[in-house]
Amino acid sequence: MIKVVVVEDEYFVRKGIIMTTPWAKFGCEVIGEAEDGVNGEMLIEKLHPDLVLADIRMPGIDGLDMIRHLKENKVADDIEFIIISGYDEFNYAQRALKLGVKDYILKPVDITELNNTLDNISGVINSRKLKKKLEEKIDKLVDSNLANFKEYISSSGTDLKENYIERIIQYIKENYMYDINIQDAAEKLFISPSYICKLIKSKTSYTFMEYLTSFRIKKAMELLKDPEAKIYAVANSVGYKDSRYFSQVFKKHVGMTPQEYRQK
Repeated sequence: MIKVVVVEDEYFVRKGIIMTTPWAKFGCEVIGEAEDGVNGEMLIEKLHPDLVLADIRMPGIDGLDMIRHLKENKVADDIEFIIISGYDEFNYAQRALKLGVKDYILKPVDITELNNTLDNISGVINSRKLKKKLEEKIDKLVDSNLANFKEYISSSGTDLKENYIERIIQYIKENYMYDINIQDAAEKLFISPSYICKLIKSKTSYTFMEYLTSFRIKKAMELLKDPEAKIYAVANSVGYKDSRYFSQVFKKHVGMTPQEYRQK
């Protein structure tokens, strides 16, 4: 839910907004109210709402100064503001715009206008929350197998095992976009599947399929940076003919679907 605080010095106006607005329709709930800018500022710092509706002219400090204080104190970085005022004055509107206020509604408050404003601003807030949630998921990748996945780098030695592992990794790099498995690699490289499995595990800590899958998903993440790339095309490019199965594998490794990852 979108958390809302209403700051308005006129009691009946404040209560009217709180009681008559269909907050639930916009995914909102009022979590607090204040009768002036000073108490409003303290309440906002305490409750950390997503949205604040504030009057301009109030006892103590006005609504715009309250917003300015909150922004200066880095309290309002993730808060959207709607100004409600009985004064249609250009300097107020100009100050509000400079403070990043989303809308400026004149009294008496028109319910239709307020509802349209809430409809628009709730979309903005929900989009921001979704983006933040996705970014948090990305941060969690630090602890995931994929985040720790490092492509094998040759030590450039002359050891026979080193030569074999290089050939296996090279085979994966050149063929990950096809439907391959360990048996295909064994036939191509003239090495037994059991030896490939033992060798790649000892050198990378991954099985053949684990390495192949991690390599594919890493490539997919790079391709998804292109906003024009289609999910099914990305899947096909990294060796998955079934885009639904690709999405399942991607989510298992990354913690979100390909679509969510691209929107982060």
